Amino acid sequence: METKKVINLIILDASGSMSTIYNQALGGVNETLGAIRVAQNEPPELKQYVTLASFSAGEKYLNKIFTDKPIDEVRNITAEDYPLLGCTALHDAMGDMIMEVMGSATTDDCVLVTVITDGYENASRKWSADGVKSLVETLKTKGWTFTYIGANQDVVMVAESLGVKNSLCFEATEEGTKQMFEKDKKSRKAFFSKLSFNVANNIHGCLAEEDYFEE
Repeated sequence: METKKVINLIILDASGSMSTIYNQALGGVNETLGAIRVAQNEPPELKQYVTLASFSAGEKYLNKIFTDKPIDEVRNITAEDYPLLGCTALHDAMGDMIMEVMGSATTDDCVLVTVITDGYENASRKWSADGVKSLVETLKTKGWTFTYIGANQDVVMVAESLGVKNSLCFEATEEGTKQMFEKDKKSRKAFFSKLSFNVANNIHGCLAEEDYFEE
């Protein structure tokens, strides 16, 4: 049976403003990890891996929790894994983490990038929006899929400024955050189902989905 490695890159805001939805964000990420575990066995054609990082600002703005780990070896995260501090170096987090995954992913791998933030970029030192956009657009031609999930901002505008077409707006409340993670979980399941069909039917290449959040 042909199989395909799926790299789930999750880039999670850890700025101070996330404190109002902290418990829901922590629980939601663990639900997402749970959905990826389920997908490891159904469908079996996909071999699921996770790279998870949270970000804030400053010299140690990037907190790498898991790096290219098989989902079977990924535990649920705890408060110790996900401290909040500082501002929002969104562009640096996206640029650096995408480049890191580029360094290990092969042309046969499928990469699904998920960015979750509750506010605007305000602290990056290395990457600009244009630089991230150029990188994202190049990788979409190679089959990578990008999603941008945001609150307290014009989500469509920000996502498009970064080259991302798949965007989802959520309310930064307990209920809004729960609904957002539930939506992403359903969309991720549908994405895996399409990808599995392609692998099972020897349709080569990745999806580069532009309608990830569509029902």
